[in-house]
Amino acid sequence: MIELPDLFHENRISELTLSLILYAPIGLCLALIRSLALLFLFIISSLLPTSLSLNQFLNGAISFILTFIYVDEVARNRDDVSRKTTKIIVANRVSCLDLIALRGFFSNNKCKMVNLWKETSWFNYFPLNFMDSFRTQEDLFDLCGKQIQDSDYQLIFLPECEPTTGSDGLLKFNLLPFTLGKKLDLPILPVCLRTSRAFQIRTNIFNSHPYTDLFWFLFSPYTRFHINSLAIVSPTDESSDEAFCEKIRENMSHAMGIELTQFDEQQVAELRKRPDLVQRRHAAQRRAEFQQMINIVHQQVPLASLEAIRYDLETTKNIQRTITNLNERVAAAARAANKPTSSTTSSYAISNPSGGSNHRQTYERLKHELIEKNRQLFLNKNCN
Repeated sequence: MIELPDLFHENRISELTLSLILYAPIGLCLALIRSLALLFLFIISSLLPTSLSLNQFLNGAISFILTFIYVDEVARNRDDVSRKTTKIIVANRVSCLDLIALRGFFSNNKCKMVNLWKETSWFNYFPLNFMDSFRTQEDLFDLCGKQIQDSDYQLIFLPECEPTTGSDGLLKFNLLPFTLGKKLDLPILPVCLRTSRAFQIRTNIFNSHPYTDLFWFLFSPYTRFHINSLAIVSPTDESSDEAFCEKIRENMSHAMGIELTQFDEQQVAELRKRPDLVQRRHAAQRRAEFQQMINIVHQQVPLASLEAIRYDLETTKNIQRTITNLNERVAAAARAANKPTSSTTSSYAISNPSGGSNHRQTYERLKHELIEKNRQLFLNKNCN
């Protein structure tokens, strides 16, 4: 069963590779250049009067500077008319810049981004056509309703309270956009988001600072946003606001292939006070996954000891490479033998290879004998 810490990444980089180490100097230079470009953009935005054209230019410029790549996962089957006319758009959260990415993807200068959560972020300094979140939910609801009724704006909402992995589960949604759609009898366009980067650099980790997230946007060569626009969902007279919200959540979780959880904002806030719980949960998961790797290797090479398997896996971190290494030790044991050995002697030779005969025939015979013995043991264990 999925737990709340499972919805968040613990580490920014899943695995430190040689290619990432070699890229690091380039990434730091790129971060510096992009920082200067954003500073220049901020100065321009401060000098020019606020307008829709400036908002759209800033949004596109930020997307270009940070190298956002948009992948439309349903381009062939997408209904462009409904996508452009639907007044309310909701999406899951996977990074601190989802709203900018979505507005760039929809390419609509009459598109307003609604911040449902009272969070401080660096892009609040830019006039990006945000609706202020630092007000009560009632005031924000009234303001959103007025914007929809008095203008042809589209409103983009991110109803999840915290960015998640996007591949494990959905948090409970803020009801504001669904209450708004129900009250005004407007359909809602659900959008599923996920991200990917080179070197498996994650766009968010649990409880990270917005400026830390920004640094990794500056450092990464690009950030790819995979966007899946689902079919619009219209409210019905019989359904409540909660039922309308849950129907859209179910559609999104089904399209993303992830679990629908009941974790809410209050539970996430409690978890922020205990970040060690996230570390413990992920540590337990890593131990369970490592033990599973040991079991798989032991099934393939039953004569090898668990200690030998564990030692090799800690070095290679790869099941296939460990199996290959153990098979090479079988070959080495065969080369060391100068006569056919019993199963007990063969098992000992795997763990304690030493010098011996170089006769080719004996080596080949013993190698095939040991491999066949391993195969028979594996078949007997699984058949029984």
